[in-house]
Amino acid sequence: MKLSIIPADGTVCEDGVCYLHLSWEGTPVGVHALQWQDVSGWIEYVGDVPNEPIDVLPTWADNAMEAWATAAAPKPPTPNTAEENKSLSMSLLQETDWTQIPSVSDHSLSNPYLANKLAFDQYRDAVRQYAVYPVEGNIDWPTIPAENWVKV
Repeated sequence: MKLSIIPADGTVCEDGVCYLHLSWEGTPVGVHALQWQDVSGWIEYVGDVPNEPIDVLPTWADNAMEAWATAAAPKPPTPNTAEENKSLSMSLLQETDWTQIPSVSDHSLSNPYLANKLAFDQYRDAVRQYAVYPVEGNIDWPTIPAENWVKV
């Protein structure tokens, strides 16, 4: 593991992944940075104080790594607003507008014709409810039916 900690600006980099403006407790006054590679490293101090070689990470470095892990943890997705769901519903409906053209499903007007128009109508009814009555949150959207074309 390669680790760099710069307390002054709250920077922690672990194996090349960096987060800024983190906060943690316990860093001694006068520490400029900590550098670590696999099993050893050093602490850099402000001013003319020489670097201090280390072979064990200090407790405050563990605190900084916990702050890094918290920043790196996946955040739960933000639920959609009602307006976002309405917009998505309108887009989904628009994608299947073509199924509403009368000749598409009329075997006397189209060859081949869409044999499962009813499935598309049911899908559109389920999606339309969110366009007419939008709700916030993550919606389990219905699955668009597969096109079933029949040749006469």
